[in-house]
Amino acid sequence: MADVSSHAAGPSAAGDARGAVPASATRATATAGDGAPEPSLLPGTPSGARDPRSGEVVPRSGEGGPAGADPRRPGARHVASRPSATDRLRDSVRDLRDRFVASDPGFTRLRQGVRAFVAVGTTLLVEWALAAAIGQPVLSFLLLGAVVAMLMSTGIREQHRTVVLRTGLASPVLAAGGVTVGVLSAERPLLGSAAFVVVSFGAVYVRRWGPRWFTLGFLFWQGFFFSLFLHPPTRQLPFLLLAVVASGLWVLLLLLTVLHEDPHNRLRRIVAALRARARSGIAAALDVLADPGDRGAPRAVRRALVQLSETALLFDGQLGDRRSLPSGVPPNRLRRWIVDLEIGMDEVCGATVTLAESRPDLPPLTREQVREVLHLLGWGDYAEADRAAERLAGSASVPGAARRLGAAAGLLLHTVHRWDTGDWAVPDEDRWDDEDQFEPVVTLIGGNLPGSAALAAQSVIRQDAGRFSPSRLLLTTRQAIQASVAAGLSILVGELISRQRYYWAVIAAFVGFAGTATSGETLTKGVGRITGTLAGLVAAVALANVTDRHTAAAVLLILLCIGLAFFSQPLSTTAMVFFITVMLGQLYTLLGTFSDALLLVRLFETAAGAAIGVVVALVVLPAHSGATLREARRTFLGTVADLLEACAEVLRGGRPERDPLTLALELDADGRQVIRIRRATTRGRLFGADRTALRHRMSVLASVGSSARTLAGAVSAERPDPVLEQVCTALAGQARRLSEVPSLSSGAPRRAAEDDATAQVREQLDAAPADPATRRAVRALRRLSDGLGLLDPGLPAARDGEQR
Repeated sequence: MADVSSHAAGPSAAGDARGAVPASATRATATAGDGAPEPSLLPGTPSGARDPRSGEVVPRSGEGGPAGADPRRPGARHVASRPSATDRLRDSVRDLRDRFVASDPGFTRLRQGVRAFVAVGTTLLVEWALAAAIGQPVLSFLLLGAVVAMLMSTGIREQHRTVVLRTGLASPVLAAGGVTVGVLSAERPLLGSAAFVVVSFGAVYVRRWGPRWFTLGFLFWQGFFFSLFLHPPTRQLPFLLLAVVASGLWVLLLLLTVLHEDPHNRLRRIVAALRARARSGIAAALDVLADPGDRGAPRAVRRALVQLSETALLFDGQLGDRRSLPSGVPPNRLRRWIVDLEIGMDEVCGATVTLAESRPDLPPLTREQVREVLHLLGWGDYAEADRAAERLAGSASVPGAARRLGAAAGLLLHTVHRWDTGDWAVPDEDRWDDEDQFEPVVTLIGGNLPGSAALAAQSVIRQDAGRFSPSRLLLTTRQAIQASVAAGLSILVGELISRQRYYWAVIAAFVGFAGTATSGETLTKGVGRITGTLAGLVAAVALANVTDRHTAAAVLLILLCIGLAFFSQPLSTTAMVFFITVMLGQLYTLLGTFSDALLLVRLFETAAGAAIGVVVALVVLPAHSGATLREARRTFLGTVADLLEACAEVLRGGRPERDPLTLALELDADGRQVIRIRRATTRGRLFGADRTALRHRMSVLASVGSSARTLAGAVSAERPDPVLEQVCTALAGQARRLSEVPSLSSGAPRRAAEDDATAQVREQLDAAPADPATRRAVRALRRLSDGLGLLDPGLPAARDGEQR
């Protein structure tokens, strides 16, 4: 999908009219006219664009209805044809593919599931052959090898082979260490329990040294855990270590060869996901236009834009690997491309919502023109969509919002066209391209966006605390203490349920601290484990009767469940645990120990362990979701202030320390954290407001973020403007002050000088000249002023917002 605006790097941005188009976009248009490929957001609809809701086909120009009328010509009558069954099937397949591609940017989850399936499946063959060759029991070799393969294939996700090699060589060593400790301590129950607590502490403590140590610590812990599960005699320890080493070396070979991911292909898959996300946004905008009274439609638009920004962050993070880049293209230019795309979608969706609000007063012909542009933008051919967008942008008979939508659609198409034709690789004069240093806004972890650990760590640290105060403990130390306490309690409670299966309670408590940072996230994960286990028990009982005495089918189902568990892991703890429980049911079926009573014991142990983990996270050195959320809000508003100050420097004709477009992406990352933490909060209140006010504030924050991003793309050092520079500086001060307010619902009373400054900003914006070159910047600043006013607890607008 493409973008709508040019920014500081290129010539002027579009206003309500089409305005100036960047030189690159002009080249793109000429190239398309010379017979180059004509990309659309989804190629493959040569017969015309299809309404994804009604299924009606909008004919091409010159392919009007029976009378030969052109529906794009003013005054022409629109005639739609009914789709055939083949067309409907094709469109359904297309939309299904779109949803799948958009739901898994870069196919990260799919590759993780496939890696687990392939690694475990082939390792079982290797371990079976090894056990048979040396005359050892096959079962222990298979189980240990499968665990090591599963953890290494899903935990080692670095894209550099040298890093994979180092981590891969260390993995069997750590796993073997865990097995050794487990076997040697298992003979003495008290020693084994104490070792379980110590191992749980150490496995979490080492996470402070980075994601690699998360995997290594978990391997050590799982090696210890499965030695308790198997309970082998000490004399078998050398053979178990051999199984671990064989599995580790085999999986390392796979990770360096067939399971290695090409970074450039990953970048291309992320771009495909971006386009699919953008089409989802256009479909949501069409829903808003079709039924403005539907309250869910605007929320769907906002949700689509949030998902688009998350995919844009993945794109920016991937740029940190220079091997991903097309030849000769600096990463800063690609960063500008992705910000342009986001701004374009913001403008298209924002203009559509504005038109929907005035739908009763909108002439039917204008409404059809807008629908046509949106249809062609999402599902038509490039040339047709470009002509329709240009007509709408240049029409004097349509409202300003419609012209703005046409301009945004045109520039969005040009941005997409630059990627498809490689025209964006032609150097434009841009001072930011000269930078040698490029740092992605986010550092991807295994191809995924980072969690909330950094913000949670900031929220719990108090630099002014006493030397021995818990407030000086790092988050990893806190979680290590929590994990060890939870492990000790789980052993005690688990043994009351079953002395043979108590370790299920321990693992349920321990994994509650994997991938979580706040008490709210631990609670969410605990509930998901219990729900997934309960649903998995029902499926496991049903499938056990089907696969009984069918060994091949049971093994295949086990491998499928492992792949599906890791495919769904980033999305849903419930789904992951469901597949793991089904897998365990099949495993016990193969072992001949399956029974309904055994699965009930697992349910009780899992529920007990998950509950203990949640209670410990809430009581023992907690990292509260509320405090983390306030830190996220402070960071978000601080970045808004930074971006406004950078824009002010650009409007003075200077060069800020940081590119405004980089700050725009940083704002995406901060906004994502606010949303993520708000979802996991354990309290029913956010920012001191009730749930209705929470939704209102989240909507306002989203509006502030998109307006700031639009402003970053609208300002240029080639067009200095002292009035807008003063407005940016004033709004930056307001955002900075709001970032330091403890609560947005009960901040300090505003001083008269602050009220005067706010009034002056509004007067300056009202008096701003109607210059097409600055119109978009003025509109963005006006929305920013309104949004910050709604957030300001000292203003009547904010207090009214609390009652919404």
